[in-house]
Amino acid sequence: MELIEITYRDGTSNKISVVEASNPANNIVCICLPAMGVRASYYKTLASVLASSGNTVITADWRGQGHSSQRASFKTDFGYEHYVTDLDDIVQFCQKRFPNKKIVLVGHSLGGQIESLYISRFPQNCHMLVLIAASSVYHTGWEGKMARKIKLAGTVFYPLSKLFGFFPGSIIGFGGQEARTVMKDWTRNLKTGSYKLTNSNFDYDKALKEARPNILCISFENDQLIAPMQAVINLLNKFNDKAPIEHLHFTADQIGIPNLDHFSWAKQPAPIVRIIDEWIKKF
Repeated sequence: MELIEITYRDGTSNKISVVEASNPANNIVCICLPAMGVRASYYKTLASVLASSGNTVITADWRGQGHSSQRASFKTDFGYEHYVTDLDDIVQFCQKRFPNKKIVLVGHSLGGQIESLYISRFPQNCHMLVLIAASSVYHTGWEGKMARKIKLAGTVFYPLSKLFGFFPGSIIGFGGQEARTVMKDWTRNLKTGSYKLTNSNFDYDKALKEARPNILCISFENDQLIAPMQAVINLLNKFNDKAPIEHLHFTADQIGIPNLDHFSWAKQPAPIVRIIDEWIKKF
């Protein structure tokens, strides 16, 4: 694994890990994008298994996490728009480093949302998305008691972020130390279902409705708290009706991962990687 420092367009920096396959079986580079508050290092096993099957793999922390030069605070704020442009800088790095490889974006949870926004804005740069346990957080994706909880989060989380200067996810038990505007964008999506991003003039909802990338979506039955089936479908429905989407929904027994949930799959990723590899071969 090689750790490479990258400078984003606004001057902030990050370090991305590059795992090159020793005997590449294909011309693919996978960019793996984390869930909210999760460090890229959590996906070390995923990167290793993807590389062992012939893919070059890049993992990167979100701004404010891990190797990022920034930390959310009263003085330092950023939102989804920064995540999208940061991802564009990473993609441009990949295009220069691996000019003959196709890029596959592999996003977990929040990572799946951001890569969806990215591909709607920069469709020329990538046409393959893998969404793993990724959903819209629009409250209609939940039912009953869970719907009431998600609505409460939509009422409390952003005001709490303004009070602290950042969202104290480690205290709340959701996400990490998140920026105020990240939680503002998250809350707007929760309440309205839209992706009208703060400090952006780009119409992501319109662009998503026009986007037709090849999509592999993997979701889990034991994920009712964070990415239940309807919430996953709500994200998929953002895309054009003619977008080629393959949605696979698994129980632990069906996919062969004991105690399967929103996070555990990344520590036992071999079954997921096999599915991804077979899907990539179609293109």
